Amino acid sequence: MERLMKIDRRIIYLIAAALVILTLFVPLGLPVKISDMTRGAYSAIENLPDGSLVFIAPMYDPGARGELDPMFVAMLHQCAKRGYKMLIGNTSWTLGVQMLHPIVTDILGDYGYTYGEDYIELGSKPGGSIWMQQATNDLVTACITDYNNQPLAQFPIISQVPKLAAEYVDAILVLDCGTPGAREWLTYVSTPTGIPLVVGVIQMSVPEHTPFLDSGQYKGLIGGSRGAAEYELLVGKPGKAVKSQDTMSVIALMVTLFIILGNIGYLTSRKK
Repeated sequence: MERLMKIDRRIIYLIAAALVILTLFVPLGLPVKISDMTRGAYSAIENLPDGSLVFIAPMYDPGARGELDPMFVAMLHQCAKRGYKMLIGNTSWTLGVQMLHPIVTDILGDYGYTYGEDYIELGSKPGGSIWMQQATNDLVTACITDYNNQPLAQFPIISQVPKLAAEYVDAILVLDCGTPGAREWLTYVSTPTGIPLVVGVIQMSVPEHTPFLDSGQYKGLIGGSRGAAEYELLVGKPGKAVKSQDTMSVIALMVTLFIILGNIGYLTSRKK
């Protein structure tokens, strides 16, 4: 036991690295309990009327991909399964739409979605809250072009959404990692227009967004990698977030085991 207490910390790091690699390639399938908060967000999207049109705003950059990419992927799957039409775009997060464009194309292509009719990518528009306010008055004027710099007015789906208003848009789904983000959408779009707002955030932001859920201003909230894993399971598309839960669980078990062994070793040496 004394020898265990003197083990080189580099060996512990190697064990942790080996466990991470193992769980990445050999998923353990450990159970993930689904929280009421995540279930509520899933239901808020699932229970929209048939034929709904939603605005998805991925308000993040590469730094938040680990937590928010799985939410975005699951969100696309859920909306496509329900047959919702989608407008996808953000304001001021320039790198976001570039990195997510291949994901949108691949997933919606698998569901047989037609660009310009069933969905459209608006790209990232400058202006932040000013752009949001303008979009509630005239979407074409606010955006002008789509992701590919094609005139927005030429696409059939845009004729159904002259502006961001409750009579045209059934929900706004925001993935948030900073400013501008969900609170700007709440202040400048959701509250004045009455469009329901469902939000996904990184783990560290959950406490500051929970009051908006409790007050009813958010209709749903997905929190961090754990929430993303729960959401993937509800959608029926377990992916990166579910796999990451295996890794986190195994590392937690390893740390707990070493703490127990360390305390046993300490008590044993103290007794001697």
